[in-house]
Amino acid sequence: MDILEVSQTPNPNTMKIVLQLSGEDYKPNTFTAVKDNQPEFINDILQIEGIKSIFQAMNFISVDKKADYEWETLLPEVTKTLEEI
Repeated sequence: MDILEVSQTPNPNTMKIVLQLSGEDYKPNTFTAVKDNQPEFINDILQIEGIKSIFQAMNFISVDKKADYEWETLLPEVTKTLEEI
């Protein structure tokens, strides 16, 4: 999956990741746990230790981390997971 942009948000625990999504109808949703009926890439990111939740809307996701984790460690794992899809 192609990542078009990664940016900080006003919340230091949240990163916005703009994705090149095509041909799929994504409705705004918040994900907090791995479930069979949600997109595989959402489940893959939620399995990364330190990730708290994901909000998805159209062509972007907002990834929330737990307060005691650092983006310097988590962001490379998140982007690698997305790029492998």
